[in-house]
Amino acid sequence: MKYIHKMSSGRSVVRVSGDPNDAKSSTKYSGRTPGVYYPSPPPRSEPSPLPVHNRWACEAITAVKAPVVRATTWLLETIPQYLPESLRPEPSAGDNNAPKSPPHSSPHPSNNSKTATMSGGGKKSNAPPALHKVIMVGSGGVGKSALTLQFMYDEFVEDYEPTKADSYRKKVVLDGEEVQIDILDTAGQEDYAAIRDNYFRSGEGFLCVFSITEDDSFQASQEFREQILRVKNDEHIPLLLVGNKADLGASRRRVSVEAAQARAEQWGVPYVETSAKTRENVDKVFFDLMREIRARKLEAAKTANGKTKDPAKRKKIKCTIL
Repeated sequence: MKYIHKMSSGRSVVRVSGDPNDAKSSTKYSGRTPGVYYPSPPPRSEPSPLPVHNRWACEAITAVKAPVVRATTWLLETIPQYLPESLRPEPSAGDNNAPKSPPHSSPHPSNNSKTATMSGGGKKSNAPPALHKVIMVGSGGVGKSALTLQFMYDEFVEDYEPTKADSYRKKVVLDGEEVQIDILDTAGQEDYAAIRDNYFRSGEGFLCVFSITEDDSFQASQEFREQILRVKNDEHIPLLLVGNKADLGASRRRVSVEAAQARAEQWGVPYVETSAKTRENVDKVFFDLMREIRARKLEAAKTANGKTKDPAKRKKIKCTIL
């Protein structure tokens, strides 16, 4: 029931109770119209907890969010460096990851000799790392793709699928210098012999692979080398003879170490036995070949500079008096 009483001070008291004298059940409302009942606001209820499946969803989103953010950041930082200079995005003025300008020159030239060598006119050199192009050649099924995948991704693929032409690129550190290796895994089947010439022209070094368990693949290596020499027209092209599947043991060996080494000496190239399954000497063959490619490039650069700068080798100009 509702009781309205007028106080001596002019304020109204509204009592909602069965007993008009029950002061504990009274609710005072000041500043409102006398005689009007204003109900009390409903009590605040606490939010109900999420169902179990919703909590699991929130925990899953939280767990996945951080790796996604890291992966996105890595992609944004890594992909642009593989793009041509004209397509690379320019860093914004407020980008903290933008390359900072080199410090000002010091009055002591000995302290800034390295900076001056690399900066080139006060600007930091953004020259890309050297690129070495490697071609995998050999008969089908000898393990060219298995060697390539083991070197690139540290994994061994047992299932054999004939390769047409697969290209891979990876950044590695060669003797303290960051370089890029571009690997072209070519087809070994005779069906693709006609298109090998196009692949061989772009190569700077070759891994001629055969299986130590197949004598036919060893004999075919001679044909592959002859094709390489015909296309490149160079007897001293960087090349390694590689005997793969060394993990299969002596019971399945069909090509002796002596025969393979004799052929390598005849060619004037190193011979290395590898295992794509156990990763034996996998890194060695690729890094040794890159060292030969690098040495060949340095030799060619010195030869080119010597032709232009050596005054003793310049062609003498003769004068004819008429």
